[in-house]
Amino acid sequence: MRIRLKEIIIYLISISALALFFFFSINNLIKKPFEVINFIDSKVHEDFEYEITNNLNDINNYLKKYLFIESHSLKRQNNEINIQINLKKPFAINKFTNEVIFYDNITAPINYFNLSFLESIELVDISNNSIHINNYLNEHFLTLSNIFNIEQIEYVDDRRYNLILSNDILVMLPKVIDSKLLFFIKDNIDLIEKNTKYKDFLDLRNFHNKTIRLK
Repeated sequence: MRIRLKEIIIYLISISALALFFFFSINNLIKKPFEVINFIDSKVHEDFEYEITNNLNDINNYLKKYLFIESHSLKRQNNEINIQINLKKPFAINKFTNEVIFYDNITAPINYFNLSFLESIELVDISNNSIHINNYLNEHFLTLSNIFNIEQIEYVDDRRYNLILSNDILVMLPKVIDSKLLFFIKDNIDLIEKNTKYKDFLDLRNFHNKTIRLK
């Protein structure tokens, strides 16, 4: 009889403790306003968004280590928190290394970004290691992309670049990409494209030695 009485007391204490836990939990939720967190025009993956929400109290320091983020803002309005993450401009995506390469040579794993952002990156880097954008390419890539319809790029021997065009023609650039090279291409691109030998590649590697090849 004493054993059963002891079991009943333990049972009642357990039930009371559980009831008190639920009471204080619900009471705390009622007193604490529910906050809705919105990511505005987000380009980052939802898993990364979740990590950011877990670090709202120290968001400035938390995001400092993510160098692909240009800037961010956090605004509270009533029971809403609006977060905007602005990314740097992407240069290319490398599907071997699963990285996004930005114009300042910052790289980041693709799993930080959502699908729409990844699909918006038109240039594909086919280098074995993610491409390094040297000063020549950084300065003149826009001009090159206005001359050629570039779909892929490759960094070769840590010194120069190959361009793969939309028609699968390979353009082999010299190490030095300068105004002299660009003027030559602009002035002669029509003639080059009409050349019946221009079907596979345009070799400009020895351009500064006054030699080019077509095939």
